Amino acid sequence: MRRIILAALALAVLAAGLLSGCSLVEKPQNEKLQIVTTIFPAYDFAREIFGDKAEITLLLKPGTESHSYDPSARDIVKIDGSDLFIYNGGESDAWVENILKTADEVNAVKMMSFVEALEEEELVGVENHDEDADGEYDEHIWTSPKNAALIVGGIAREAARLDAPNADYYNQNAAAYSEKILELDRRFSELLAGESRFFVFGDRFPLLYFFKEYDLNYYAAFPGCGAETEPSAQTIAFLTEKLSESDTVSAVFRIELSNGKLAETLAGENGLPVAEFHTCHNITADDFEAGESYASLMERNFQMLKKVLISGG
Repeated sequence: MRRIILAALALAVLAAGLLSGCSLVEKPQNEKLQIVTTIFPAYDFAREIFGDKAEITLLLKPGTESHSYDPSARDIVKIDGSDLFIYNGGESDAWVENILKTADEVNAVKMMSFVEALEEEELVGVENHDEDADGEYDEHIWTSPKNAALIVGGIAREAARLDAPNADYYNQNAAAYSEKILELDRRFSELLAGESRFFVFGDRFPLLYFFKEYDLNYYAAFPGCGAETEPSAQTIAFLTEKLSESDTVSAVFRIELSNGKLAETLAGENGLPVAEFHTCHNITADDFEAGESYASLMERNFQMLKKVLISGG
């Protein structure tokens, strides 16, 4: 019901004429561009590209649940006042599409338009798959570093179109960050080459693009970022059995901002460590204040995987 009310509010704001973007931006020399982003990856890519030429707003506050976000009236006003609005696309951003259908002059960039989307996969051994998600595209496109580099390039092209006098600045920033991300990709490729064991996630699994990129095998309690919170007894038994087999990595994985209870239970029953795999979808308030970035969080993942796969946790 809250989502319906907010959608109606958004349409009311639009009808009042508050969203009035333009195709190109002409700013006074010392006035910064206003960039609004929905989620952390978009925020991070934008701040790396725009640098000191823009003020970047992140609508999804650090530490909050990313899939239940609804825009407030204040958020809609921020979008209205922006020079560029960057969102991800997919089911979680259905509210954005409702706004853009009415406000066709808003400068908006959808990150999913820069990469090839993959459909969510059914999980082997998992009984409580959300049937409503069948045929849906997995939204977590940035978990593949190659995809992240493509998205950075796409946003940079839009930045150069939006603010042509500073195009070289944006392109240079994007090239530098893309190279940093692709260097991570090269290191992941080297570390994970030939890895045939299964990774067990006692958690949701929003890492399809990463695992497909490096040809990795996995089991998980829930597909994607489904709404389920409690696994079935069958799922727990299945994952417990897999953790005892030699073709499984000797750790139980969880994702950031999860309560970790299932991962801890599975790990305790099997005498294994719990390892956090950061999806970069959102970050804690402490990490945000410390200036963590997509690249630094993926570096954290690299060091975690190196420890788990080479030294056994």
